[in-house]
Amino acid sequence: MSPQSTQQRQQQTAEQRQAMQQSMRTQFLYFFIMILLLFVYTVPELRKAFALPMEYILQPFIGFDFKLPLFTILAAALITGFVNTIARHFFMDYFAMAEMQHKNKKLSQRYREAIRTRDKAEIEAVRAEQSRSMQDSLKITQQQMKPTFVTLILSVLIFAWLIGFMLQSENLGDTTVYSPFGTGNLMTLFHGFYIWIGFYSVFSIIISYPLQYSLKLYYMKRSIRE
Repeated sequence: MSPQSTQQRQQQTAEQRQAMQQSMRTQFLYFFIMILLLFVYTVPELRKAFALPMEYILQPFIGFDFKLPLFTILAAALITGFVNTIARHFFMDYFAMAEMQHKNKKLSQRYREAIRTRDKAEIEAVRAEQSRSMQDSLKITQQQMKPTFVTLILSVLIFAWLIGFMLQSENLGDTTVYSPFGTGNLMTLFHGFYIWIGFYSVFSIIISYPLQYSLKLYYMKRSIRE
């Protein structure tokens, strides 16, 4: 192996190590926020502290005097989904993502062909390109995740406020929902979690995906025109 090849391999290894460290930091932050959500859900004092800002910001606008909790959940999901999607959109390079996906697909095809023909030189070359491609993919992903940590904190604040809001609504007897399919209570526990949390999650997904698709379509059409 030539000195130049050895130097390139060492450089690739260092870049891989750096990319892995960044990925681990990202995963740790996500894990920390998930743990924080769990504590917010189970520790009343912490929940009240996180919910306090939203009591002044959201309560007057989407509280509906605790009378319409399902609409409050829908409005909170709308806010969360809208903010998360918009923030992620401005840090997302759709063309770079599409190019990376196309490149990875071609590399996979080359690798399968090299395995089939037992071309060791081609296998090594493809592996080196896949390593560089993985680093580029991590960079793109990390770029997209930059606003996520801020929006996740917002989600924690809203979630903390919703828990207290729903408890108060339950005390007032307003968490019962009537539908053509029957009657249910939003505060019913299912495997340790309230049913309303499921509604909140579903509403957020329903709002986020169409909005993200629309923004992506608009961005790509505008970019093509320019």
